[in-house]
Formats: sequence, C-alpha cells, structure tokens
Amino acid sequence: MANILHSSIKNREEIVNSLGTEKDVVHLSFGINDSYARGMGIAVFSVLENNPDLRFHVHLFGTTLSNESISRIIELAKMFPLAVTTYTFKDEAFQGLPMVGRYTHAIYYRLFIPLILADITDKVIYLDADTLCVGQYNDLITLDISQHTLCAVNDEKRARAKLCPVLKLTSGNYFNSGFLYINIEKWVARDTTNRVINELRENGDKFKFPDQEALNVVLEHETLLLPKEYNYIVDIIYKRVGHEKALPAGVILIHYTGKCKPWHSWGGSNVADLYYSYYERSPWRGISLDMPVSYKEMKRYARVLWFKGDYLSSVKWMAKYMNTKVFRKRTHD
Repeated sequence: MANILHSSIKNREEIVNSLGTEKDVVHLSFGINDSYARGMGIAVFSVLENNPDLRFHVHLFGTTLSNESISRIIELAKMFPLAVTTYTFKDEAFQGLPMVGRYTHAIYYRLFIPLILADITDKVIYLDADTLCVGQYNDLITLDISQHTLCAVNDEKRARAKLCPVLKLTSGNYFNSGFLYINIEKWVARDTTNRVINELRENGDKFKFPDQEALNVVLEHETLLLPKEYNYIVDIIYKRVGHEKALPAGVILIHYTGKCKPWHSWGGSNVADLYYSYYERSPWRGISLDMPVSYKEMKRYARVLWFKGDYLSSVKWMAKYMNTKVFRKRTHD
C-alpha cells in the first residue's frame, strides 16, 4: 500500500523551510483544498505562537494551493521557524475506492497520511482546519503511545450516547477525528488504512460521518483517549448571542465544529472573538471575514452587531434579513 500511495502523489514540494539544522521536529498534518487554506494557516499560526520551544514541519495533503496561499505560508515562515511540504494526489489516486454519500474522496486524505510520512517520522499530529491552538504540546509529544495506534479525544456526551449503540461501540467511547496523534509505526504494522477502507466499503453508506465513524469502529480498542482539553469542541451558534459559557482553563485546542466557522462574521461569540485575535495577527489578516448570504446568517449577524453596540449596522442587516426572507417566501409560494 505504501508504494502504491507514493506512486499516487502527483507532486511533492517543500515550499518553505526556515528550520535550519533543527533535528527535533514535530510533524503536523492537514488534509485540505485551497478553500480551507486560510483556516489551516491560522491554525498553524496559533500552534507556532503557543509553542515557541518546539519546531514544526507541516505537511499539507490535498489539491493544489493558490499562489496567494503559498505566499502567505512563506510569510508565516518568516515569522517563525517552520517547514511546509505540500502533497497533491493524482486524479486517479483514489480510483476504485468507495464513494460514500455526498462526500468526496477527500475523506481518504487523512487515512493515507501515515503511509506517506512513514519514511519521514514515527509520529504525526493531524488537525482539522477549523481549529485553534491556545496551549502547548510539550506534554503530548513526550507521551508514551507505543502500544496505541493513535490518541484522540472523546466526542461530546450527546454524540456518544447517539452513536455508540448505532456503531456497536461497547466501550461507550466515540472520538472526534478533528485531532489525532498518530503512532505511524503501529498504524502501518496493523494495516490500519486498509481496515478502515474495508469498513467504509461494507458500511459507509450507513454512516453520517463516514471516515470518523469507520475510524471509531476499527480503532475502538487501539486508541488512547486524552483529556478534552486536546480537542475542545465548540459550536459557535449553538447558544444565543451573548449566552455562551466561558472557555475552561487549560484548553489546548479549540475545535469549531458546526456549520458556522470562526472566519464567518456572524459567529459573534467569545470563542469566535478569540479566533479573530489570532486571525488579525496572522498573514491571512488581509482577507475579510465571510459575510452573510442566507437570511438565517443575516439574522444572526444583526444580533451580533446589536450585542456589540453597533446598532445602526444591526438595523441595516435586520432589514436585509427581512427583505431576503420575504423574497425567499414569495419565490417558494
């Protein structure tokens, strides 16, 4: 499988390396397309800022990045010691692998990362692009995971209660795959990629979150569960504007699950504001936050603006919300 995967890489390019002669490097990986390059970049910026004693080599798997994204990554490497390598797959790389529901072959990116990096490192951190690091990884990288295929963090209680019986997870555990600390040696030795793909072939059409659920089924008894601080899950719009709880002390990684992302202007919560404090100091600061498109987003944004004291703008967006909702209703009548 490893040789097949290497031959499936269309292009491998080290786009920047300001690490010098550093040997003790932490390897960090993402599976993205260019539309998520901004999120990835801010995630990496936050990791670097909060871990000044560590040196990172970031591996980006997916589709080709734009010149603009690459230039911002290079700017990031001028701010911190950093190496970044991109890997783009050939069009036929995933031929023959099952398509699951509405999901593209991008769900396979993280399954192949350990195989492709096996000649480079024995461990790798995988992060989703909608994350923000606010703590240090020193304890993580010294953790003994020699007997486990990976480390992860349990999903929220309601997710476990719903999915454990469905997936027949007798342990009662169901981890979120937005953060994984992978033991590459064990992953490869246990043929993990093939086992997960086989699970997707057999049951993928039953899964709501295909790759995450397949990983849970296959690795239920091979995963070391870490405290929730390593993948603290928040849904920005789960609470009403101004009613969210404060972020607990000791959180290392915030994971912004849900449809509303922290680069959306209508987020309007303390954890969204925290994200923006990193955003505006990163090389991606010149890109404006995404503005509302749907009437529900407009309504949320109007409430955010009101809560922040920008009453005139709030009224304008509430008017846009009303007009858009009325127009939408008329077109559906």
